[in-house]
Amino acid sequence: MNSKLGVSFAAAAVFAAGMAQAAAPASTDTAAWRALHGVLLSVGRAGKRLVAVGDRGAILLSDDQGVTWSAARSGTDELLTASVFASPTEGWVVGQDSTILHTTDGGEHWASQLTVAGGDQSLFSVADLGPGHLIATGAYALMLETVNGGAAWTPVKLPNLDEDYHLNCVLGRGPDVIVTGEAGHAFVRHAGVWTPMPVGYEGSQFGCLTSHEGDVYSFGLRGSLFVSSAASPAWRRIDTGEQRSIFGGTVLADGSFVLVGGNGLVMRFDPHTARVRVLPPPTGVTLSGVAEAADGKWVLVGDDGVHVMDPAAQQTGGEMTQ
Repeated sequence: MNSKLGVSFAAAAVFAAGMAQAAAPASTDTAAWRALHGVLLSVGRAGKRLVAVGDRGAILLSDDQGVTWSAARSGTDELLTASVFASPTEGWVVGQDSTILHTTDGGEHWASQLTVAGGDQSLFSVADLGPGHLIATGAYALMLETVNGGAAWTPVKLPNLDEDYHLNCVLGRGPDVIVTGEAGHAFVRHAGVWTPMPVGYEGSQFGCLTSHEGDVYSFGLRGSLFVSSAASPAWRRIDTGEQRSIFGGTVLADGSFVLVGGNGLVMRFDPHTARVRVLPPPTGVTLSGVAEAADGKWVLVGDDGVHVMDPAAQQTGGEMTQ
């Protein structure tokens, strides 16, 4: 099963200098407090607003760079795994049992577009490909696509793929769609035709990102990181020097990446120099997602909720150059 769904429910946090856990509501008997200290799998941006999702249908919203959070009513108890916003107001969240939720007011209210109650196919990733055009991927080769903003979602089958394999990440690169997943499986859809493009590594890939230059990066098991460009589509491995698995990441405004993962891994990667820097962790448990707030701070989520990290306050960690 996907490692992101195997995260523990630990609540203890280990803090380092220059890092702090996000402020919680005064009362501990609120949905926001419970979600803020529970398992969160993803955090993203809706304009300047931060949106985090996770266990038991949790959707958290922050309008002050992650300092305080409020809980939106998702209308579901399913585990929520990922979100995407096409604008500051319109977005989608996906999760367990093929759950797909939709908002048109920046996450304040959510409507269900799809769920398969009691099913065993979870969605792990969702990508915005253009006006009303989205694609979502997940467990057991699940892929769903819509061209009308989610009014209808249509199953998509990849060629010659055993349905035991999970499709952990999907993104668009220009007119193409790229999917990465379990056991090194990866595919590209070009001109409507799907073609395998395996990463050449049997370990699972848990996430993917597109650089400012349009290169695709895939990351996953045991610190693995690969890059594919339109000019040179064959995957090339980048040595991160890490054995901890990478579960989430984001591209910062300056073009560098922040990657997070097992045992509190926080790694900064510069795609221009291939330099990797591992930073002091905000926690000792798994981190699953990260977003850059409007003020430049990093908001990280994982097994023990939300952490806010100021990159300007961090001491230089271990460093390696390709």
